[in-house]
Amino acid sequence: MRASGRPLGSGFRALFLGSLVSNVGDGIRLAAIPLLAAELTTSPMLVSAVTAAQYLPWVSVAPLGGALVDRHDRRRTILTTQAWRGAVMLVLALLVASDVVAIWHLCVVAFVITAGEILVDPSVVALVPQVVSDEELDTANSRISSVEIVTNDFAGGPAGATLFGFAPWLPFLVDAASYVGSLVPFRGLPGTQAALDADHEEDEASLSRSSTERTTLRAEAAEGLRFLIGHPVLGPVTAATMVYYLGAATGFSLLVLLVIDVAGGVAWSFGVVLAFGAAGAFIGTLTGARLSRRFGTRATMTTATLTEGVALAAMASSTSVGVLAVVWFLGGIPAGARIPVARSLQQRLTPNHLLGRVNVSSRMFTRGVIVVGALGSGALAAAFGVRSTFVVAGAVVVVAGLLFAHALRDVGRSTPAPIATR
Repeated sequence: MRASGRPLGSGFRALFLGSLVSNVGDGIRLAAIPLLAAELTTSPMLVSAVTAAQYLPWVSVAPLGGALVDRHDRRRTILTTQAWRGAVMLVLALLVASDVVAIWHLCVVAFVITAGEILVDPSVVALVPQVVSDEELDTANSRISSVEIVTNDFAGGPAGATLFGFAPWLPFLVDAASYVGSLVPFRGLPGTQAALDADHEEDEASLSRSSTERTTLRAEAAEGLRFLIGHPVLGPVTAATMVYYLGAATGFSLLVLLVIDVAGGVAWSFGVVLAFGAAGAFIGTLTGARLSRRFGTRATMTTATLTEGVALAAMASSTSVGVLAVVWFLGGIPAGARIPVARSLQQRLTPNHLLGRVNVSSRMFTRGVIVVGALGSGALAAAFGVRSTFVVAGAVVVVAGLLFAHALRDVGRSTPAPIATR
């Protein structure tokens, strides 16, 4: 096996650098939007509505997005999408600078940006197995996951909060620049259309499939959905992940209110809490693959999820921003460890020509449930207080850990080979 410190090739380097640049802006935006929402309204329901809008595309346009990822050249899809995402964020920066921004603007922007994420993120996931070998997969996913966490939260969180303090429009302008800037490294990605066509032809020949099955995006999207639901491992894992995200969203949606309103923090302190959580998650991503090799996929994902649930519940009893930051850090470690392990599992169990659709289908369920968690947290906080949402969140994540243990009971230390698509 290749040493984890060695280069993974020019294709992976382009993927890594493009993700790095793009995710810096994402992290800045993810910190700035809740702060702007909290400035525009004091209603927990409206603040949580912005989070809900951010994940609503996963239950509306996601299936067609996955089919587009698998049908078209993934390099071209990434380049086109990043360009118009940059334009959308530029418009938001102008609205904020003109002091005419409203809460509904944030909801619309959150929805549109996530619609682009549905095209870009699965393209990145599907490209990883095409630019590195199978034995390099865990290392590649750990590096991609770590850069997402470091830039989204560790660097992006404090930067977004700080920029917001200087000028509320500035973080959104920087985010727009990051999307445009990512086009430079992403242009170095290999084209994938020929490989996709070859995979389609091989699969159709081996399975004697009718040529009419691929005539519509709907049919292609349904194919990925059938594969995911029918898979003996990925199906139950997706169900467990849905429960996990329901709990995580219940807590994270109102983290900004816990920091600012309950703990008495200021705008930049929210960025600090995000940074502490990201630091923990970064450590987790670096150890997740190693833990999986030593203890197995099942033990790693189950233990990580149970630990994170306990940390989420502990947030409810935190009395200061400093304590919140430390607890968020401790919860970030298992959260980060789970990410590359889960991603590698999906990549290994899914034929590459279906990977975009399967990845989007799984996110359609797991991210879609965040809408329920986000809106539910707002209602829960309005009735029982912000702290109650973290108690409930922790309990739900613990249940998810038990479901992972059941879903992965036949996986253990080994990973089964992909099964046929039919």
